[in-house]
Parts: sequence; structure tokens; C-alpha cells
Amino acid sequence: MKIYDLIGIGIGPFNLSLAALLPQVECDALFLDDKEKFSWHQELMFEDASMQTSYLKDLVTPVDPTSQFSFLNYLNDVGQFYHFLNTDRKTITRIEFEAYCKWVADKLENRLEFNSKVKEVNYTHGNFEIITENKTFYANKLCVASGPKKNIPPCAKPFLGKKIFHAKSKEMLNLDLTDKKVLIVGGGQTGIEILRNGIKSKWGKAHSITLISGRDNLRPLDEGPFTNEVFTPNFVENFYELDQVTKDDFTKNLLLASDGNTPEYLQELYNELYLEKFYKDQMPEVKISPSRWLEDINPKGDGYELCIRNLLSHQIELLDADIVIMATGFTREIPSYLNNIKDYFKYDENNRIIIKRDYRLETKIPNTIYAMNFSMHMHGIADPQTSLMSWRSAIIANNLMEKEIYKVHQPRATFLNFFN
Repeated sequence: MKIYDLIGIGIGPFNLSLAALLPQVECDALFLDDKEKFSWHQELMFEDASMQTSYLKDLVTPVDPTSQFSFLNYLNDVGQFYHFLNTDRKTITRIEFEAYCKWVADKLENRLEFNSKVKEVNYTHGNFEIITENKTFYANKLCVASGPKKNIPPCAKPFLGKKIFHAKSKEMLNLDLTDKKVLIVGGGQTGIEILRNGIKSKWGKAHSITLISGRDNLRPLDEGPFTNEVFTPNFVENFYELDQVTKDDFTKNLLLASDGNTPEYLQELYNELYLEKFYKDQMPEVKISPSRWLEDINPKGDGYELCIRNLLSHQIELLDADIVIMATGFTREIPSYLNNIKDYFKYDENNRIIIKRDYRLETKIPNTIYAMNFSMHMHGIADPQTSLMSWRSAIIANNLMEKEIYKVHQPRATFLNFFN
């Protein structure tokens, strides 16, 4: 019976980063995913969708600039280096980032196994038993990075299907909005991207498109240099030591540092709406309504009647829609395939899993479980972002190999004196 040193569940950028940083000779690791091949947010791969972080914050560069798996080496390998420099950009599109990740995945194919949906994980005889639809694997350690769960408003759950769905759903791939009344719920980056592509008739010319948001406006991402100090290893290491109430409050107040809209994208959208309103008159009817909350959905003919609360006037507004797209983000829950071992986990007073500084779960068993994108409550707002993914992967790699492969501690002072 083969026992791997590590099995990673989920092959998105986070576990792909870890796979690229683990020494292949010294560590027998395998990563599993239910997809047929590497893909990343295929449903939301719009041509105008950009990353919100620098291309240098790729899978490996911040901790290993000489890695063969860097974005710059990708550009060199595919013959695009000089052409990319001529674009004079600080960020890249999601299309480019996915292509880069696919390139890395191809080079790591001996470590990645697709078409392997994990059904359950057990702990038996001192090892983890990972049961997929086709095989059973055994490992001494796990790294869970299978992604968060879709956040669905309770009133929408009974109606999920071809007409009401989350933005990250297969329905986005075959969308037809021709002559439809469309409601987009959510004013974050995804909602704005769907709105902008919708009014450009990417999916056919809609009759009308309305976007509602619980936020008080379409707020831009706070990407100032001092704000970005919170996306540094030094900050995260010190932040981890704070008491939990302070951490929760601080993270909540920093929402727009990680969950705002790209400022340039908002400006472009506004300019397009300006030209449409005063000159062109070619788009579907457009309405953007902040400070609104979706409270109820009722079938009406072939479509739906939406009950929406105006958070300013406290009045209920009724809206008819044929299609409802929920750009309502995600929640972090323990994946169902871990149900058989979740009693081994330790939880805080809010029933959230406790995660150590080095991203190991606090458990009642000696074997290690690493967790990616489950620790915003403990490590702060950088946890679900790609900004520090390579740094986190390096911490896990060091812990797994029980030696310092990568330098992860940065003792130099930052430009903001948060902690001492």
C-alpha cells in the first residue's frame, strides 16, 4: 500500500503554488481535483477581467524568484517576454493568469491527478484514507484547498436552476439574455463585470439589466501603498498574535482592501454609461441600485417577482425579472468530504476551525492537515487572496520538509508601525 507524504485536495492556484514549490525528489506528493484539466473561474473568464494583484505575485516568485515556474519564465518559454514588456502593464488579465497556471500544471503533470473527485476522507491506522470515485489513496498529511462554497441568499435556494443561479455556475457558459429582464445581485467586482459585459450584449441584447447591491455604492478597491502593507508577510505574522475579537474587527473594517472594485474598471464603466446616456442610446435599459437587499422571490408567469428592500428608505420595491444572477460571493465551510474526520478538529467559540501560524489545523490527531483559504479569521484579509499565496505555500513546504527551504520571515521594519 503506497502512502504519500502529502495529498492535496483541489488544484487551483493555491495548491498549484504548493506543488511548484515542493522539492519533487524529496517529497512524494500528489494533488487531486475533479476537473478534467486545470481551469480557473471559467464561468467568469471575461476578456476585460483583470487580476487585482501584480503579475510578480505569481505562484512562486515572491519566495523563489529563480524558479522555473515563474510568470516571467512562462513569458520567456512561450516567446512573449518582449511583447509583454511593450504592454507596459502592472497587472494581467485572468485569461493570461489561467494560461500561465495551465503551463505550470503541464510541467507538474506527474504530481497532479485530474478527474479525481474526492468523496470522503477517513483517518485509519495512523494515515489518511482519501476515497475518490475511482481510486483510494493514502497519505501521512493533507492539504485542503478545494475552494469556498457559493453564498446563496436563502430566498433564492428553492429556485436555483437555469433562470436563477450563482455567477460561478455552468449556466454562465451558455447564457442567453436576448430580450430578457435581468437582475444582478451583488456590487463587487464580479457583479460589475457581469453588468458591463451584459450591457455590451455579450450574451445577446437584454431588454433591461438591473444591478442591486447591499453596499452603499460601487466602492473602489483600496489599493494605496500604505493599505497594501497589510498584504506583507511581516504584517500577517504580527496580526496572527492579536486577540480574536481585535482580529475580527480589524478584518471587517478592511473590507475594501480586498473586496472592492478595480478603480480603472469602474472609471471605464462610468465613461461608457456617460456616452450611452448622452450620445449613443444603444444599450439595454440599465439601472444600478446600491443600498438594496434581496428579501424574497416569487414566481410570476415565466419569470419572477423580486421583493427588494431599500436600505435607505426602508421601503419594499418590486421588480420583475426573467434571469437572476447572484454575484454574492462565497462562504468558508468545511468541505463535506471531511465530515468523517471533522470531529478531530478544534474550533473557536464561533465554531470556526483553529489554524496555527504555519497553516496547520489544530486537531486531536498527530497527523497534519494544512488548510488554504480557511483562515481569514486567524491570518487576516490576505488569506483568500493571491497576494501571499506563494509565501503561504513556502511556509507549508518548510513545515512539511521540516527544514527551511525558503526564507519566509522578513524582520525588516515596515513603513507602518502597527504593532510595536
